[in-house]
Amino acid sequence: MIVAAQGVVPVLVKLLDSSSFEMKEKAVSLISRISLVDLSKHMVIVEGLLLLNHLLRVLDFGSAFAKEKARVALQIFQVGTPGSQAFATGVLRNLALFSEIKENFIEENGVGVLLGVVNSGTALAQENAIGCLCNLVSDDESFELLVFREDGVQCLMMKVLV
Repeated sequence: MIVAAQGVVPVLVKLLDSSSFEMKEKAVSLISRISLVDLSKHMVIVEGLLLLNHLLRVLDFGSAFAKEKARVALQIFQVGTPGSQAFATGVLRNLALFSEIKENFIEENGVGVLLGVVNSGTALAQENAIGCLCNLVSDDESFELLVFREDGVQCLMMKVLV
């Protein structure tokens, strides 16, 4: 907590650019630990897009240990402030355009999370979540089926009717 208050989070985010696998793993682990402390979560959220991109890359290419730590840190964007939810869903909306990222949405139950935001998020978070879902299903039948199986069509229709 003391270290986080001294401004270490931006330094840890910069270390995620390191070419050293060990350095990246330690940085993700520390970011994960900081994100679990209620009083310091905001220090992680402030790093926003840059941190989110690094954590998503760890999910793609990291070790099992690093992937687990990245998942823990990413949870703050799901349950954070309304602003952080809108920001995170906006980033995911843009990332959903890249086919190499789409698999992560399936592995991490991203469709279910996005539908949860559509049901209960702020207006901007809902808009971004719907845009993300549209990007995911665009030219991809497997995602269309996944959204259908998760009752996404009914969820989206309820938003249109409101």
